Amino acid sequence: MIFEATGYSNVGQVRESNQDSYLIKVASTTMGDVALLAVADGMGGLESGELASATVIRMLSTWFDTKLPAALEVMETSVGGFEQFVDGQWNGLIQDMNMALIRYGMAHHMNLGTTLTAMLAIGGRYSIVHVGDTRAYEIVVGGITQLTQDQTFVRREVEAGRLTPEEAIVHPRRNVLLQCLGSTKEVVPDLVHGNITRDAIYLLCSDGFRHVLTEGELRKRLGPAALTESLWHVERMRPGFTQADDVVLTREEQEGFPQGSVSEQLAITAQLVMDRKEQDNLTAVVMRVKQGDR
Repeated sequence: MIFEATGYSNVGQVRESNQDSYLIKVASTTMGDVALLAVADGMGGLESGELASATVIRMLSTWFDTKLPAALEVMETSVGGFEQFVDGQWNGLIQDMNMALIRYGMAHHMNLGTTLTAMLAIGGRYSIVHVGDTRAYEIVVGGITQLTQDQTFVRREVEAGRLTPEEAIVHPRRNVLLQCLGSTKEVVPDLVHGNITRDAIYLLCSDGFRHVLTEGELRKRLGPAALTESLWHVERMRPGFTQADDVVLTREEQEGFPQGSVSEQLAITAQLVMDRKEQDNLTAVVMRVKQGDR
């Protein structure tokens, strides 16, 4: 399978800095294309939030560049299969990231934390590690599926029957996380596996990007019917890259995106979110899956 991806991040209209970070890595291997996507939403104040999200993204990027090549060789002969092998990798990374943030915070007398949603796609399978309320979606022509579940107070209350979904949307504690990296010594990530759907679009985004959009709007604007072949022609000229630092795109920079590109479509969607008075940073990564040779 062929993976093509691009990302977008914007400070938004209210915040002084962008505490989101994202990662896109795509490599050709003996097992075919391998893609690593991630979105992290930092918290803990201006500098702290930026540092926390950038730190976990850099650690993921380093793992992809230095550890994954050897890991792929082991994975091909792993008795336990894809999921068992990748779960071990994810759990080790999460603990390392968490302790790195805790140690830094203790040494510098600061509180910092970040959410993280990361997807590793290899061949016909994907594996997701998830902490917090960033999200991953699979979008196909006929619908959209949320692949991750928010680790939030309101989701827990809805599942327990103490809140309705409608009440959760406006609840004063709707942004309270049950887990994030850097806050406590014990973090238990959600691990999600599945089959990659050909011609699907995979979307990873921060909560700010999707708060005021319905799933129907996400599918309409960022699904396969919207991100058609012609929009990806520019993106192919930009293979996998890393964005570990915050990205602040002004209106002028947004207008600099190639007309009729996936990047422009992400920027247009983000502008709709800002027009609806969203106050948070906005970050999204999209990847499409194709069958065939490069």
